[in-house]
Amino acid sequence: MVITLRALSGGCGTDERGLPIKDAFLTFLIVSVAYIVTFSLTFGFVFPLQQLLFSGISTQVGLLFLPHGVRVLTLYFYGWRGMFYLLPASYLMILLSVEQTGQDLLAPVVSLVCCYFGIQAIRLVFSDTISVSLKPQDWKLMVLGGVAASIFNALGLALLDHGQDSVVSNFTRLFEVLGYVTGDVLGLVICLLFMVYFFRMVRHLKLMSDN
Repeated sequence: MVITLRALSGGCGTDERGLPIKDAFLTFLIVSVAYIVTFSLTFGFVFPLQQLLFSGISTQVGLLFLPHGVRVLTLYFYGWRGMFYLLPASYLMILLSVEQTGQDLLAPVVSLVCCYFGIQAIRLVFSDTISVSLKPQDWKLMVLGGVAASIFNALGLALLDHGQDSVVSNFTRLFEVLGYVTGDVLGLVICLLFMVYFFRMVRHLKLMSDN
C-alpha cells in the first residue's frame, strides 16, 4: 500500500507542501496520541518492570522505548515537518516525567533533530530521499534509519547530559549509549510488527465485508 498526500479540492487551506491544513491537523493529532500512548505504556508498564528486573540500569535508559517507533515513522513519512508534529507531545511527556527521569528540558529537541539526521543519513546512503511508501525497500529504510536515528539520538543525549569528555572517557557512559540504542531499536521493531499485524487485520476485515 502506497501512502500518498492528497490536497482537498477547495474549501480548505494548505501548507507550503500542499498538504491540506485539515489533514495536517489530523496528522498532528494522530501522531500526538500515538506518542502519548506509547510513552505512557513505556513509563507506566515497561520502565517499572525494567527497574524490578534490572535495578542497576539508569531510569533515563529504557530497554524498550516504544515512542522511538512513532518518531521514526513520523520523520520517515513527513521529513523535517515531522519534528513539529512530534515536538508538543514530546515536551508534554517530558514535563510530566521529568521528576522520574531527570532529563534536560532540551532533550526532546536534541532527540528529534538527531533522529531526523539519522534517518536522512540512511536515505542518502541508499540514494532514496523521497520514497514514502510501505514497499519492501521502505521497510528496510525504516529499520536501518531507525537504528541510525537511535545511535545519533543516544550520542546526542549523552553529550547533552554529560559532555563530550565524560562520554568518551567514562566506560559507564558508553553502556548508557548502548542502552539507549537497544531500547530505541526494540521499540521500533515492536511498532513495525504492530503495523504489520494491523494492516493484515484491516485487509482481513475488508475481505470479510466484501464477501
